[in-house]
Amino acid sequence: MTRNLYALLVGIDEYPEPVNSLAGCVNDIKAIKEYLHKQLANSYKLGIKTLFNREATRENIIQGFRKYLSQANSNDVVLFYYSGHGAQEQAPKEFWHLEPDRLDETLVCYNSRSEGGWDLADKELAKLIAEVSENNPHILVVLDCCHSGSGTKDPVIATGERRAPVDKRERPLDSFIFSLSELKQLVNSDNLEDDSEHPTGWNLPKGRHILLGACRDTEKAKEYIINGEKRGAFSYSLLNTLQNTNGKLTYRDLFERSNSLFRNQFKGQSSQSPQFEVTHLGDELQYFLDGAIAKRIPYFLVKHHKKLGWVIDGGAIHGVQPPSGNETTVLAVFPFDSSSEDLRQSSKSIGEAEVTQVLPHQSVVKINCQDLDNKDFFKAIITSLPLPPVGVYIDGEKTGADLVRQAMQSFGGNNKSSAYVREQKQNNSQLKLLCHNHKYQIFRSSDNRSIVPEINDYTDDNAYQVIEYLEHIARWISVNSLKNYKASQIQTGDVEMKLLFADDNVDQSSQIRLEYKKQDGKWQAPAFRLKLTNKSEKTLYCALLNLTDRFAVSAPFFTTGSVRLEPKQEAFALDGEFLELEVPDELYQRNINECFDIIKLIVSTAEFDARLITQEKLDEPQPNTRNLPSPCQSTLERLMNRVQCRDIQPTSQGKINDWYTEQIEIVTIRF
Repeated sequence: MTRNLYALLVGIDEYPEPVNSLAGCVNDIKAIKEYLHKQLANSYKLGIKTLFNREATRENIIQGFRKYLSQANSNDVVLFYYSGHGAQEQAPKEFWHLEPDRLDETLVCYNSRSEGGWDLADKELAKLIAEVSENNPHILVVLDCCHSGSGTKDPVIATGERRAPVDKRERPLDSFIFSLSELKQLVNSDNLEDDSEHPTGWNLPKGRHILLGACRDTEKAKEYIINGEKRGAFSYSLLNTLQNTNGKLTYRDLFERSNSLFRNQFKGQSSQSPQFEVTHLGDELQYFLDGAIAKRIPYFLVKHHKKLGWVIDGGAIHGVQPPSGNETTVLAVFPFDSSSEDLRQSSKSIGEAEVTQVLPHQSVVKINCQDLDNKDFFKAIITSLPLPPVGVYIDGEKTGADLVRQAMQSFGGNNKSSAYVREQKQNNSQLKLLCHNHKYQIFRSSDNRSIVPEINDYTDDNAYQVIEYLEHIARWISVNSLKNYKASQIQTGDVEMKLLFADDNVDQSSQIRLEYKKQDGKWQAPAFRLKLTNKSEKTLYCALLNLTDRFAVSAPFFTTGSVRLEPKQEAFALDGEFLELEVPDELYQRNINECFDIIKLIVSTAEFDARLITQEKLDEPQPNTRNLPSPCQSTLERLMNRVQCRDIQPTSQGKINDWYTEQIEIVTIRF
């Protein structure tokens, strides 16, 4: 069945007075339209509607959503691309409880500032997207516009900035496309002053969509003459990435590469910081204009930095280990368009890279490949770590044990051993692998509880699956032990992490025990809201991770990889919604009534993406009534006894950005 791609592309250069005209918006839209026809016509039934200049009235844009994009169903793809002025307008008094600055973010339509005309407000755009999302298509929103900020000098010839003046007219309620009763459904009013997890300034609906924005709401989107043509800097970088890569790109890859291209091309010329927001955890791994989720293989992007040389987009914050003695982190380097399957094949690698310096959010590497173009990008996976990997004691039948040993010795690629696990004697191991009755079982060394289901039969494939599980656990340990004891710019308490319960009697500490409570005759899981407060005088970037006792690492709390907090600013996780920690029915039915979670806070003076280190939970084992632990046994004690704490330090050469972590450990008890 052929999929439909519905695209509404809006480009406005010629604004009537008093709005200043622009120069590159129509070119942006023509370029993306040409790309869609050339690259996607064979994969989709294309439906492209363009609105240029005089056509791009407020009424036509609204109708473009309601009569055109709303045709899309669950098998289709929707693209809304806007290139033009962004602005703000005076919010009606009825909105003041939602807008602390009493201003709405807006798109400036062609006739917005004419008599009787109005901008398209953020809440109106939210309603239009919500209407389109009712049939559950894949939705991408691209906004190459801005709201506010300061100007910069121009090395490539600058032609303008995409920001119109604030509309100070009093706007009547009946000029909006929604009623006052609908407003609460369009915006989150639980935390009225928190817009920090939406750095673009566009607090769009929770309907599933991807948002790519040209800049933060405190910055200006610029346009330049590039190769003799007037273009928006963000749109140029985005399209250049699409045109110069083969195969499918995930949104993570697309954003990282276009963002790097932008920073290299316009460094020192523009204060823009392109932004990438998702509403659902894991959507950053969806393919561009597709919606399919790419198979997750942990990898880093390799790019060339003008001052540092070759770097990867992972640093100490992401668990990259610095050189230790004569050892360092070694990575296999692959072409940028390598698929997930390619990254598993050593023959596809074009060389190796060694980490020479670890910074908080990136690392400098030395690449042994010849004739690499500094403009190219690559992917890299870790093949060797400088610190001792997690020890595994292998016991039992020789046939099964030997297959696992062989798999462990070749699992790292290029005939190298696994970077995360090593066989060790029983007294020094953290994990135990038992080969018995032609089955594989993995245990913690401290107890007899199986971590994953038994794997039947001794085969090469099953031996490799054993190593995959062991590496998964080892990565969890690395994230859990992430600490930086040398931070100087960030001090303990600079960012307060506070859990807000309906019951104020719960103590705030680093270790909390929460119990189910009976309410209206039913047992209810404990719930709380989580608030971050920057109590320092510095701008800080924060991320929250949830580590579970099923070895999952997730970052569902904010729509971006890290949230920016200005001095004294607050941010609520999950937009202020209540977070429930449950003991799942499947465990409770097996007489396991405790679950353990770690809420880990990472704070940095530089922007970073914590989503790079997330991973799913391990498969749960089948019930084993012979080895069940006592219901009163503390999961916290078992986990903390087996965690290996390591001091991960960035290299101290030159000026670096500091980072810091702290965490709260929570045991949830279900009676």
